[in-house]
Amino acid sequence: MPPEPFASTVWPFTPGSFVTPPAVRGARPRLSLVMPSHNHGRFIEAAMRSVLLQAHPQVELIVMDAASTDQTAEVVDRYRPWLAHAVSEPDAGPADALNKGFARAQGDIFGFLNADDFLLPGALDAVVRWFDTHPDADVVSGHGYMARPSGQLGPALVSDRWNRERFVRGACILFQPATFFRRQPFERVGGFRVDPQHTWDMELWANMSEAGAVFATMDAALAAHRLHPDSITGSTGLRHARLQDARQIRERLLGREESSLDRALAWWHRARKFSQHPGRTLSQRVFCYSTLGRWSL
Repeated sequence: MPPEPFASTVWPFTPGSFVTPPAVRGARPRLSLVMPSHNHGRFIEAAMRSVLLQAHPQVELIVMDAASTDQTAEVVDRYRPWLAHAVSEPDAGPADALNKGFARAQGDIFGFLNADDFLLPGALDAVVRWFDTHPDADVVSGHGYMARPSGQLGPALVSDRWNRERFVRGACILFQPATFFRRQPFERVGGFRVDPQHTWDMELWANMSEAGAVFATMDAALAAHRLHPDSITGSTGLRHARLQDARQIRERLLGREESSLDRALAWWHRARKFSQHPGRTLSQRVFCYSTLGRWSL
């Protein structure tokens, strides 16, 4: 695999990182990870390396790039021998790219990682082992960290224990880069809906829950979410669209439009959640402000 492009103490560019032998990596994958990308050329190398340097051997990485116009193609080409698939073509958004990627997947366990996020060392081995010891679970969410554009880790991001009522109230958040699921529930709901454009992960959790999937959490840090102004969560211009998409998902689960009572219940659930971990929430907000210049995503 290409050597570390620069001297760094930040994973996954640390010298001497473990590389799974190619002969072992060629075995049938247990886990398929799809990486959608669009003009994230300055981050995608770190994202790919964070997957390819995992200790678990039976992992395939599928990169779906939306015909980026930056350096993405050049970076991906350097790693092409270690990728199961690398596709560059226009798409109808990240959800469409993910559906195309998972259509190529051979694994039993699925996950997806945005090209500006990254996995932590040992994450995939921990996930596969967890599923092996929890045969009744369909979806598992671990924890992780916020990260600066440099990759330096910041405050913890913790997945909430699944609860449909709190989910409908916007107070049950699953940390997407650290969430993995079995093939069957994903195929049962027909994959991702291409709409909404900005909350396709929340839409998938809702659809799998309504289809009877069993959700669980694992107490392990698995991934990092990189904060930067050009990301979907980091973009001020996309914030209103994300909130609108999330509201539509909640209303679909409610079966009606949100009322004043629903909004009051949402504030109550969020205030209760904040009161349980005020220090963690405040540290996240301070980190957001120091990185993005605002107090929340």
